[in-house]
Amino acid sequence: MKIAINLPIPNVIVMQAVRVKRETTTGINLSELLDKAKQAIESGLPDSYWLTAEINEIKTNASGHCYLSLIEKEENGEQLKAKVAATIWASTFRLIKPYFESSTGRPLSAGLKVLVKANIQFHTLYGISLNITDIEPSYTVGSMALQRRNTIAQLQSEGVFDMNRELEFPLLPQRIAVISSEQAAGYQDFIHHLYENDAGYTFAVTLFPSSVQGVAAVAEIITALDTINNSQQAFDVVAIIRGGGATADLICFDDYTLAAHVAQFPLPILTGIGHNKDESVVDMVAHQSLKTPTAVADYLIDCLASQEAELEALGDIMENIAVTVLNKEKHALSLLKEQLAIYSRKQLQQEQFKLQLYANDLQSYNPYNVLARGYAVVRQLGKALTDPTAIHPQEEMEITLHKGKFTIRNYNLQTK
Repeated sequence: MKIAINLPIPNVIVMQAVRVKRETTTGINLSELLDKAKQAIESGLPDSYWLTAEINEIKTNASGHCYLSLIEKEENGEQLKAKVAATIWASTFRLIKPYFESSTGRPLSAGLKVLVKANIQFHTLYGISLNITDIEPSYTVGSMALQRRNTIAQLQSEGVFDMNRELEFPLLPQRIAVISSEQAAGYQDFIHHLYENDAGYTFAVTLFPSSVQGVAAVAEIITALDTINNSQQAFDVVAIIRGGGATADLICFDDYTLAAHVAQFPLPILTGIGHNKDESVVDMVAHQSLKTPTAVADYLIDCLASQEAELEALGDIMENIAVTVLNKEKHALSLLKEQLAIYSRKQLQQEQFKLQLYANDLQSYNPYNVLARGYAVVRQLGKALTDPTAIHPQEEMEITLHKGKFTIRNYNLQTK
């Protein structure tokens, strides 16, 4: 039986052993070590590999070579899991670039997920890098579509997807805040079309300059929106416009942050970003999506024309009502006039009949008519006599007949 006994070794002995080893070992240079690593990598990984990664940085130099930084992120976060430099030599990049862009409708740019074929290279000065020899566009298309679907789903789950479209659109949108590049042909077309409208409507346009394509567009458009928001009472609507261009230029309008700003903006937003087949996420969340800048101008003009037509129609209705009421009142007045005329004639006839009766009565009481029937009026001392006892025999009496009068003097009074 073997028994193992572990005894402590004095530090002095250990230090002497290390000193001896150092004295007997000559070592190797760094370059020699890195050459060994290069040989090990190239011999151990001689083949090309298809790999997925996200483009973190990309630039092309004057000679046509393309230099990239590829990364991989943690599944549930933004933290980097891996990072490597990559190169596409000019001869290959001249073929890959147009093939990728025509297939995906997007340029090779930062933020895209790609499936590339590459071989591993090791340089003693620059370390490990990849030499990309091919690319599969369908993977990027699927990745972009997935990212787009995720953006839409996130906006919907946050309850903001329909917010801008649910805003009440102003009846007379005449104060327009425009986000565009001042040099863009689309902006000039918009201004000309809006100001030179045949109806002569007036608009007040304020430009908030911003690039509307490329990597910088997202941040610049958001900055313009924030500036407009600070003085939102001065505007009725916002228009985001750009001229025509490649579909690849529209990638910024699928950005989640920009789409979220547009969806939650307190003023209605119109988009006219010059594409005919693809609808961006910003188009989806805007109050109204139109194809071109001139279409946006037409939409604004049509809003005013619609209100003018409604006012004219309302004026016609009011005029028709007024004419109808006036004709009705005229007819009622005419009937009243006729009734008044009939009533007046009737009343006049009745009064005339009464007057005739009064006249007849007066005529019947006329003393001259009584005298014509043989009666006489006897007066004495200026008074008509009605009682024989009131006669004074010594005074003369005046007798009035129908055809004259005479007096009696010295008469003998005999009464019965």
